[in-house]
Amino acid sequence: MSMIAENSLDKTEAISPSETRCLFVFRSVHHVMKAEKLLKNRGFKIDLIPMPREISSDCGVAIELPLESHEEACVFLKESRLPILVSYVKRHGRYEKGERPSFGHPSIDEGRNV
Repeated sequence: MSMIAENSLDKTEAISPSETRCLFVFRSVHHVMKAEKLLKNRGFKIDLIPMPREISSDCGVAIELPLESHEEACVFLKESRLPILVSYVKRHGRYEKGERPSFGHPSIDEGRNV
């Protein structure tokens, strides 16, 4: 069994409100739903949440997950060719904008405006 698969087995419980979390924002609700399915099938513990007003006043949905899963989830979504528009880290009730994940592929990276 791969290391990712071994580490993924215990990631299916709900996220504790006390832990530091990250938030993935995608270009469309379609991308959010696809990412949700891929991440859950891979064993990540994630929540779909309404887009926080401090990030955007538009109606929308984002994916929230524990901060310790951020890097592994980014790599997995990159391998799945599903671009994350931007990520945020939530600490002490406030969102801090993270770096825009780079996918290392011009056809994906060039089409994104952040």
